[in-house]
Amino acid sequence: MARNKKKPKGLGDVVEMFTETTGIKAVVEAFTPEGEDCGCDKRKEKLNKLFPFKTKANCFTEQQHKEWQEFKEVRTIRITHEQILFICQLYSDIFNLPYWKPSCFACGGTVRSISTMIDRLDLVYNTYENE
Repeated sequence: MARNKKKPKGLGDVVEMFTETTGIKAVVEAFTPEGEDCGCDKRKEKLNKLFPFKTKANCFTEQQHKEWQEFKEVRTIRITHEQILFICQLYSDIFNLPYWKPSCFACGGTVRSISTMIDRLDLVYNTYENE
């Protein structure tokens, strides 16, 4: 059997490699009625989306770049609830991570998380400005 040398994108790929290597996948397929889906591919996709390994940032779209530029022009020390949600969504999109919405907007942990997100988004944004 040829081994898949492709780098895993997330936990789903790791689970798939484990089940293939141990023979679990072959057993599941053998006991799955013909014509029915065992659900392995859907489970793999869901786990990859929930627990991705990719940390490389995506490029900003033109719209995201424009919106981040506008945010940078008006941002102050106090960030509005709407701005926090915008930061969380953009961070999720750029870094391929599940969307995280803070449950408490005044907690120190949230402030640190949002600050880290802003710093990382600024790094990606600044790559465009330095070209």
